[in-house]
Amino acid sequence: MKKDVMIDFETFGNGKNACICQVGACYFDRKTGEIYQMFSANIDARSAVDSGAEMDADTVYWWLSQDKAAIESITKQPQKPIREVFNELNEFLKDADCIWSHATFDFVIMNETFKRLKIKPLYSYRSARDIRTLLDLSGVDYKAFTREGIHHEGLADAMHQVKYCQAAFTVLEG
Repeated sequence: MKKDVMIDFETFGNGKNACICQVGACYFDRKTGEIYQMFSANIDARSAVDSGAEMDADTVYWWLSQDKAAIESITKQPQKPIREVFNELNEFLKDADCIWSHATFDFVIMNETFKRLKIKPLYSYRSARDIRTLLDLSGVDYKAFTREGIHHEGLADAMHQVKYCQAAFTVLEG
């Protein structure tokens, strides 16, 4: 059985060097949608910027317009240094066969951050999988799934993405 991980970053930017403020990830069963190990961490944005990450004013203003719960989610303590979080995330991902995300966003930012921090990823670059492609091929509409948890909280977003991706797997394996 493949070891699938869903990952989601909350950021203060939208380019490949975006400042990451939160990460959420979980191992899951693609057949049942069952969630296994979970990873969640808030990152001290100052440490990310000090490492070379970039903040985007429009994205920061967007965050200021979000629900109070989402804002509190990314500002709660502890906020760890980015190097510490990425060492922990690297260890969490080392057994992953497939890392699911919005591959043109999360996976790119993750790889650029590992590169910038000079941390060698313990996962294969071949593990990247794209949610959007999966949904397109299956015809599953993510909007049809009831949202649970805080919208724009990394782990809650990752767990929500598992729900509609599991439905897409079911359609494709039908």
